[in-house]
Amino acid sequence: MVCSLALTGCSSAPPPPGQMVDIGGRSLHLYCTGPQDAKPTVIIEGGLGEMSPSYHWVQAGVSQQTRVCSYDRAGLGWSDDSPEPRDAEHMVHDLHELLKAAHVGPPYVLAGHSLGGLLILGYTRRYPEEVAGLVFLDSSHPEQKARLPDYERNERWGKRIFSAMKVAAHLGVTGLLRSQFKDEWFDEFPPEVQTSLSYFVSNPRIYDTGRAELDYFDVDASDAAQVTSLGDLPLVVLTAGRLKKHSDPEELAHAQAYVKIFSELHAKYAALSSRGRHVILPEAGHISLVGDKRHAQDVVKNILEVVAEARASGGPTQ
Repeated sequence: MVCSLALTGCSSAPPPPGQMVDIGGRSLHLYCTGPQDAKPTVIIEGGLGEMSPSYHWVQAGVSQQTRVCSYDRAGLGWSDDSPEPRDAEHMVHDLHELLKAAHVGPPYVLAGHSLGGLLILGYTRRYPEEVAGLVFLDSSHPEQKARLPDYERNERWGKRIFSAMKVAAHLGVTGLLRSQFKDEWFDEFPPEVQTSLSYFVSNPRIYDTGRAELDYFDVDASDAAQVTSLGDLPLVVLTAGRLKKHSDPEELAHAQAYVKIFSELHAKYAALSSRGRHVILPEAGHISLVGDKRHAQDVVKNILEVVAEARASGGPTQ
């Protein structure tokens, strides 16, 4: 039975689909599927506060042709909390230790959604010999705070949302708030994915972690900005171009400005590599890009193209 989103989540955590891997006194959840020996391995780096089940369709599609792993950062999903700051330095270190401890060896194609885009750049900067390709999934960009209108106001609003959701989780009424953000495609997820997501959105610690990750966004952006060239690394950048319906002309103009600016920033990502491509998906939204099965098919197609380029090039670019 799928947990109800109307009031609370499940009373106890569902079993993790993957394995719990000890990285030195605490464990992270890692879920790998696809041909065991196929290389490169695709590593999915989730967005701010997002958990591995959210990338079900992407993982299911990619696993048809190569090994693919999703995971939960510390404090999210099934993974243990961490006493360390939730900044790029520590999150990248955790991922590196996780892959090493689980014997998931390079080369990797890193696919980063939203905040994950900053983190895959941080990983590439620290471990360039392990990375065979990059895929940016409507990713955050180091310059977005300076470029986007009303960014600081929206950031403050985001922090208030995390605080409100934490209170709602303690009261057992997260579903009443989450229902505002729930799209129809949620019901297309397999029951076990719905069960897991429903459980975790009722857990207060998820919102603590999300808020902590947001607090370090500027640090992560500065970290990613240190990458000024990716040589000829296979790379694709996907931009979600869908505009929500707005009855107010001012709100519509604001939304159009956001899409335009992100498209320009994403083009800068593509320009980091001589083999970079920028693709705009006009029907996809920021979350539906990975959550909607139809849009996820476009993501899978582009990830597998980077995998094919990486295979043809013979491995990571030094």
